Amino acid sequence: MEQSQALANTLAVGPSPEGNHQRILRIGHRGAAGHAPENTIAAIRRGVSLGVDFVELDVQRTRDGCLVVMHDTLVDRTTDGTGTVSDTTWDELQLLDAGNGEKVPSVEEALAAANGHAGAILEAKIPGIGPAIHRVVRASAFSGPVIYASFLHEEILEIRKIDPLARTMALMESVPVSGAAWARDASATFVGLSLDCATAEFITALHDAGLEVLLYTVNDPRLIHSAIELGAGGVISDYPERVPKVRPN
Repeated sequence: MEQSQALANTLAVGPSPEGNHQRILRIGHRGAAGHAPENTIAAIRRGVSLGVDFVELDVQRTRDGCLVVMHDTLVDRTTDGTGTVSDTTWDELQLLDAGNGEKVPSVEEALAAANGHAGAILEAKIPGIGPAIHRVVRASAFSGPVIYASFLHEEILEIRKIDPLARTMALMESVPVSGAAWARDASATFVGLSLDCATAEFITALHDAGLEVLLYTVNDPRLIHSAIELGAGGVISDYPERVPKVRPN
């Protein structure tokens, strides 16, 4: 299977492929959530130490407008606090323990931790923050590749309107009736697909439409192998060291 142009363009700003083998993107889910508290600076640094190409991070907005790295709308599961992120200020978030003494990082802090070491996949978790995430990235000194992702496809469409060259990823949990058309409608360059609904036929259709496919969240080594066999250009995992850097012969 030929490497798609989307993946080739992304790899062009990173390490070169090894020999004639096709590269597989090794992506640390929420940094490297299997090794450190998810979406924290410690998880990002652990992902970097494990040789990730990208760290995948979730983005929400506080009551006072700060973009922070957290998956849930509630702080309850991942910190020692309670309540919603949107009703909490940045200063209040900084009083919470996000695990092992880690703090909830801002997007700027997360980008600084990954800068020079890995790219970033930034997922907009709530409506209306896609363009704000893009502004933070553009204002930062981050030098690596960035992929803007969301299940809320309007968010990535808005980013592409602002920046037609932006790499964007439409996330999905099931195969849509419209096939690959929904991703084209969102002006996506990547598709993030749950392994549970991935088929070789659908991935081939996405490739034919010029879209690269990343599969999530895959931790079992046997399932990682299956994801690559299906044609994934990258695998998102809590244990990114389990993902091979090149496609096996």
